Amino acid sequence: MDINMDRFFNPSSIVVFGVSDAPGNLGRIITGNLERFNFKGNIYAIGPSRGYVGDREVFTSLDDIEDTPELAVILVPAAKVPSILEDCARKGITHVIIESGGFSEFSTDRDALERKISKTAEIYKIKIIGPNCFGIINIDAGVVLPFFILSPDYMRSGRVALISQSGGIFYDTCMISSCENIGLSKVISIGNKLLIDENVCLQYLINDPATHIIGLYLEHFSDGMDFMRLASNTDKPIVLLKANRGKTSREIARFHTSALAGDDEVAKAAMRQVGVTMVESFQDMLNCLKVFSLEPLKGERLAVISRSGGHSVLAADSVERYGFRLARYSDSFLEFVKSKKLNVIRATNPLDVGDVYDLNLYTDILRAALMEEDVDGVVFIVTYSSESDGKKVQGFVRDAAGLSRAFKKPVALSVITNRDEWFPLREAADFPIFSDCDCAIWALSMSLKHHRSIKRRKPDRYTKTSIEVKIKDLQIPLSQNRGSSSVFEMLKGYELPVAEYMVAESEDEAISYALKIGFPVVLKDASFDILHKTEKKGVVLNIGDKDELVNRIKQMDAKKYLIQRMCPPGIEVIIGVKYDEVFGHIILLGLGGIFTELIKDRSIRVISVDEDDIGEMIKELKGAALLKGFRGAPPADIDALKRIITNICRMVQDNPSIKELDINPVIVYEKGEGAVIVDAKMRLI
Repeated sequence: MDINMDRFFNPSSIVVFGVSDAPGNLGRIITGNLERFNFKGNIYAIGPSRGYVGDREVFTSLDDIEDTPELAVILVPAAKVPSILEDCARKGITHVIIESGGFSEFSTDRDALERKISKTAEIYKIKIIGPNCFGIINIDAGVVLPFFILSPDYMRSGRVALISQSGGIFYDTCMISSCENIGLSKVISIGNKLLIDENVCLQYLINDPATHIIGLYLEHFSDGMDFMRLASNTDKPIVLLKANRGKTSREIARFHTSALAGDDEVAKAAMRQVGVTMVESFQDMLNCLKVFSLEPLKGERLAVISRSGGHSVLAADSVERYGFRLARYSDSFLEFVKSKKLNVIRATNPLDVGDVYDLNLYTDILRAALMEEDVDGVVFIVTYSSESDGKKVQGFVRDAAGLSRAFKKPVALSVITNRDEWFPLREAADFPIFSDCDCAIWALSMSLKHHRSIKRRKPDRYTKTSIEVKIKDLQIPLSQNRGSSSVFEMLKGYELPVAEYMVAESEDEAISYALKIGFPVVLKDASFDILHKTEKKGVVLNIGDKDELVNRIKQMDAKKYLIQRMCPPGIEVIIGVKYDEVFGHIILLGLGGIFTELIKDRSIRVISVDEDDIGEMIKELKGAALLKGFRGAPPADIDALKRIITNICRMVQDNPSIKELDINPVIVYEKGEGAVIVDAKMRLI
């Protein structure tokens, strides 16, 4: 469905259903918000009885209105919504916001109401936001539609937009943004996401020239792959606060990949892959929205300037904690400090200006720091009393805003003062202020990550493939759970290096194959339904001769046996694939063998990877040092590992019916000596 979202945000006229003069009526709050924010178009009110709310006439039917409003806002009991929607359809209204609650969020027996709404919308091509939402806000156009009171005295226009699945987060953002110097362009409450979801809204905001930064609160993704596609095609910072992060697959015990790549791990990896900043809390989201309002940080060298020695030490710790380094001041900067006869306690970085009582010099110090070639950004920490320094610090904030823009470097101000000065300080300039230096430096690390991610992203690569496809015919038996032998055949079809093996139907065949392969060998139970063979005593390693093999076969007493060459030791890794319902197929790389679940050292990507992505996956492993050659050991054959991952991705893309795949271990040998796959199991849809 083609959706003209602009009509929601810039309608020429609005009709509100559910308005009355009853005390506490929520519909009249909506019309009141429109009036307070000076909406220029016509406003119509419809309620249960004719009359007036203030000076505004209340009608009982759309038929009483000659005009056809461009946007309808419905706030009536849920059971009445379908009939009102049909009235809107007959009137020719194509854009509707349903703020009423009492639908699927209330009880599953209300699903029929939503289906009825969807059917009407489909027939008449009506676009709907909601239900169970707070509506939208476009401050510049005066379109302010929540059913709680808002005022232009504290709501300010700006460059930040929010998409929220929660009414509470929507409300909190409206309230606190004014306290944090965060100006808002658009705010969207999507509620139950019946017909318009976060991806439709995200597409609109990406193309919206008034929006430069996008925040989201989501409890679930409507289409994770489409979200990735959109995010990968914009340079605008996107900050995501995701709830419902504790759920994991019900079958994590059966496949290592599922255990290591739970829902939250996959979501974090997917967002990192396309440069979305995923945060843990509402406060973290606010700090990111603030830092993205600053100039982008393009390097890791920070200058720290503080009025307090204690804050200087804390800031230096934060600089190291978040991966920055303290910039080296040039001789000219130090000469400047001397020439101004500044009584700095220590002319180093951090620069402690605790003995500089003339606050007019702060602007000069900041300018000199920003001029430094080795400085990518500045953290300036100020504590002060309003009685002595209030006006001067307010002037410094204004200067800092101008200097940051002039030098195109971020200035993160961390300011602590008393209550009376708190709001005048923030009103001094349209410039974000942090109350803690650690928060400021953490936020700068998010800015740097976003700047670097833009260069690494690869747009237009994310298209989710349906898993409901028959597996490619490779002349191998099919079953839902597939043991090593059948998976090995599939892997070999994609030129993947599998350790030499044979499958025996009897003891005699097993002995014959072992003699052919050569001792030592590995004996495995080749039954399809044995997935964790070690736990079921279905695998015996390093069998040295025929007699030992005979004894082991009798003890195992299996229907089929897999005889495999015993591979020499090397560095063991696991490569896994999982079909995620939200993002499609993902691939996992981690330390293998018995340490897979113990250490949980892994890197994850949504499958659409190239050689650069695979190289980044390897670098992200804590155990990457082992592959590069640790403490004099020779480096491993990383190129061979890359080829294996590349071919596995190709195999999965050719065969999307693969639901889970564990290849564990892959033994990687010294550079030039390759790698070998020792064991594998797979589950199909």
